[in-house]
Amino acid sequence: MFVSSAYRYEKTAQDHLLENQANAIHYTFFNQVDQAAKLGNAIYTSMYVDNFLNKQYESNLDFYNSRKSFFDNTLLQMVESQSGLTFTFYIDNDTITNGAEFQKINQAYDMDWYKWMKKTELNKGLVFGSYMTPEGNDQRRIYYYQRLNYYGTNPDNFVVITIDYSKCNNDIANLNYGNPAYICDDERILLTNGKYSNVNKKYGLKAGLNPSYVDQVEVYGQTLYIEIVNNNKDIISVMKARWYQFLLLAVVNIILPLFVAGIIYAAYQAKLKEQENVMAKKNAELLALHSQINPHFLFNALESIRMHALIKQENETSEMVGHLAKLQRQYTEWSEDSITIEREIEFVDSYLRLQKYRFGDRLSFEIDIADECKNLFIPKLSLVTFVENACVHGIESKINPGWIFVRSYIDGDSLIMEVEDTGNGIPENTRLDILNKMRSSSIGTLKDSGRVGIVNACLRLKMISDDEVLFDLDSEVGTGTLVQICIPVKYVKSRGNRVVKSIVSR
Repeated sequence: MFVSSAYRYEKTAQDHLLENQANAIHYTFFNQVDQAAKLGNAIYTSMYVDNFLNKQYESNLDFYNSRKSFFDNTLLQMVESQSGLTFTFYIDNDTITNGAEFQKINQAYDMDWYKWMKKTELNKGLVFGSYMTPEGNDQRRIYYYQRLNYYGTNPDNFVVITIDYSKCNNDIANLNYGNPAYICDDERILLTNGKYSNVNKKYGLKAGLNPSYVDQVEVYGQTLYIEIVNNNKDIISVMKARWYQFLLLAVVNIILPLFVAGIIYAAYQAKLKEQENVMAKKNAELLALHSQINPHFLFNALESIRMHALIKQENETSEMVGHLAKLQRQYTEWSEDSITIEREIEFVDSYLRLQKYRFGDRLSFEIDIADECKNLFIPKLSLVTFVENACVHGIESKINPGWIFVRSYIDGDSLIMEVEDTGNGIPENTRLDILNKMRSSSIGTLKDSGRVGIVNACLRLKMISDDEVLFDLDSEVGTGTLVQICIPVKYVKSRGNRVVKSIVSR
């Protein structure tokens, strides 16, 4: 009974480990794919891009000048440098000069992605292909293609976004799981943390892998499999992992009471290991939470900046782009999840300045942070999520000018953070529904919630405070809305003191 129980516990723990490894690989790789898909969709729906690709140019010089203006106005090259993605347009337009980011469509006829598109008749898709380098090497490539026919002008225009194969492979290898892992299609090994990962060799065949865990994923026209091979699945390896329990079993034959204590200890250890596996899975799910924090205001702000730059050619655009760069870095760098309130407020200030640039006199704001709060640590992007919600749902739909107030102060043993707007307010039934989602936020409710940003922020605040954080929401239709967050100071202790201005107002 003891041997059987120990084996079952260890086998269950290994099964959880395989599942966690597959989840981590899923979040790591498909986050890269989603970034490429978002970039492709933004290009697909852009009328400015469509007009540029279908314009009839009078000469090579005319195209060159238009091309320079195109990249200056779309910021595509900045997106490319920050995301690690590269893009190429394949166009059915004889007046466009062939070269660099722009190629005529006949140049794609022999490429893997074009053959796949013709075979499947899909307007967008993910393709694992190869590219013959000038040195004669067969180099692996990951393509995401999008047909640019949103406005119905020319169905033979495409944008092809190349995902860095080596970076994807290294990210999977750096997850530091011991078991060999593979992303495969029906026949080939596409990505792995072990052998078959050389970017300059042909894809290996998956025959004979004999995986212990398989997760099937449908993604942009491809059926892919995450396959994990368990190196410790034989009974001898499993038993070696529990050698201390068998030593205890030997002692049991001499001292009976120690036998009972041994069983209790084994059960306790197994339960503890199971809890650790649950926490590991939650950590993997937190990667998904990070990727879900989507700055949906960004494209509106970019469009406003672009239009002002085109019409007025004014220098203040550079200042706005500087604020936008600060926002972009905050959204893409997740080396640490907790930052000081001082740094979070810098981000809030940049966001509100951008929104004020967009709305003009329709928006005013004031930020009031007590000195003793500045060096306390809160989850990154938590406070700005409520500020963004106040701006989008409170001020944007309001015709008259409105204010947003951001406050933080200490009350007894608690940190108080408040975000107030003088917008349109919320009906009572809607207020109660949102407040309930804030207070009951969890991984499960996040998947079903319509306000992902707020639920995400509340969930992370609950996680750092052992669920002791308190949320309150007060609103009156036609007057405005107040969100209050109360969290014990012991969970957000400061690390040193820094002095900055306490009130920033516009």
